[in-house]
Amino acid sequence: MAVAAVGSLWLAVAGIRRDPSLLPGRTDPVARAGVDGALNLMLIGTDASSSGAAEVLLMVHVDADRDQVHVLSVPRELLVPLSGGGQEPIGAAFARVGSAGVVTALEDLLQVRVDHVAVTRLEAMARLIDLLDGITVNNPLASSADGHVFTRGPIILHGQEALAFVRQGDGRPGDLDRAESQRLVLQGIVERLLTSKALLNPGTVKAVLNQLAGDLVVDSGLDTAAMVRLFIDLRVSVSHRALRTIELPTAGRGTTASGAPYLRPDAERIRRLGDALTTDRLDGWVR
Repeated sequence: MAVAAVGSLWLAVAGIRRDPSLLPGRTDPVARAGVDGALNLMLIGTDASSSGAAEVLLMVHVDADRDQVHVLSVPRELLVPLSGGGQEPIGAAFARVGSAGVVTALEDLLQVRVDHVAVTRLEAMARLIDLLDGITVNNPLASSADGHVFTRGPIILHGQEALAFVRQGDGRPGDLDRAESQRLVLQGIVERLLTSKALLNPGTVKAVLNQLAGDLVVDSGLDTAAMVRLFIDLRVSVSHRALRTIELPTAGRGTTASGAPYLRPDAERIRRLGDALTTDRLDGWVR
C-alpha cells in the first residue's frame, strides 16, 4: 500500500509544469548558499486583473532538520534595485523582469540564495482550498464582500469565500488592503498543505496535486524526485506548531516619479534577517 501511495504521488507531481527560466543563473557570488539541507522556496502569486504584476510574494524557509517552516512575507510595494538598472516596487517589477529578476533582487537585498521558485494564479485556488477542507486566516479587520461576512480574528474560509476575501477592498479608508488579504489566503494554503489531516488520505493527496499541476509552475530544479521527497519530509517531520510568519522589515513609504507608492527597505534589519536565514537561526533573529 505504501509503494502504491508513493507511486500515485509520483505520477501526480510529475504533471506539474517546470520552467528553467524561473531562476537566475548562478554566477553571482552574492547568492550565498545556506546551511546544508535548508531550503528557501519563493512563492509568487499573480492575478489576472493585475496586468502581470506579482500580487503576493512569500519566501518559505524550511530548516535543515525539517522541523520548522518560516514564511517571510515580502511586500509587493518594496522598492528594490534591478539588475538592468533603476529601482521599482518588486510586485510591479515582476511584469517586466519576471521571476528570475525578482529572485535576483531579493537575493541581493537579503544576501541569501533562493533555491526554488513556484508561481501560481490566485484566481484558480477555490477548488484547491475546498480539497484542503478550508483554510484558516487571522483576519485583522471585520468586513464583508459578495454576500460573505468576515469577522475579525481567526476565520475558516472555503473556496468561494476565499475568492471573495481576496477580491475585497476598493481603496476606501478602513478597507482591508487587497494585497494583504491575498497574502493571508496564500499563507493559509501553505500552512494547510503542511498540516491538514485530509492529506493523510492518498486519494485526497492525488486530487490536491492534480489541481496544483494545472495552476502551478516551478523551476526545473524542483524535479519530481525532489518534490516527492520534500513533501514526505515535511508531512512527517515538521512540528505541528503553527507556521511562523515574518514580515520583511521596511522603513517608511514614498512615491516614485511616476506616482507609484513604495516601501523603503530597512537595510540594517534586513541584513540581520538575511544572516538568520543563511545560518538557519530564524528563531533567534532579533527584529
